[in-house]
Amino acid sequence: MRKIAILILLGLSVTLLARQLVLFYLNDELKPVRVEENVDENSDLVKSIFDRLASPPRGLKSFVPDGALRAYFFVEQRLIVDLKSSAVSIFDFTQERYFVHQVLRTIFENFPGIEAVYFLLDGSRRDVLSRMVDIRFGFARHFWTRWPVEGE
Repeated sequence: MRKIAILILLGLSVTLLARQLVLFYLNDELKPVRVEENVDENSDLVKSIFDRLASPPRGLKSFVPDGALRAYFFVEQRLIVDLKSSAVSIFDFTQERYFVHQVLRTIFENFPGIEAVYFLLDGSRRDVLSRMVDIRFGFARHFWTRWPVEGE
């Protein structure tokens, strides 16, 4: 009985010291699949998001390449994500589109105070992410909390 109580307390302490991340992966039909995972309370949440999105669970897909995140900055209610151009320059339109969907949907789900996300490449502003997706103006929460984004 004492061992069970210790195991329960140990389990509770691990749970209390963890934060739950919500991650969005894709199934074979490229529909979003919500996955919840625990991370250490002291984890770098943005880095954890990119690392975990780059390693999808079995049976799911991701368009987030390993090592894509270069840096990030919180500025008031905005998140500036600096990506390595070498990681995203090889995207075709489908990869580019789903990369943006996955990253934005996951960030907005996990950071309710963020109102917009902006992308930089290698520390500089660019017009497009890879070939097609315009990144000049950023991405507002209002439009990017649904999947897929639909015009209003």
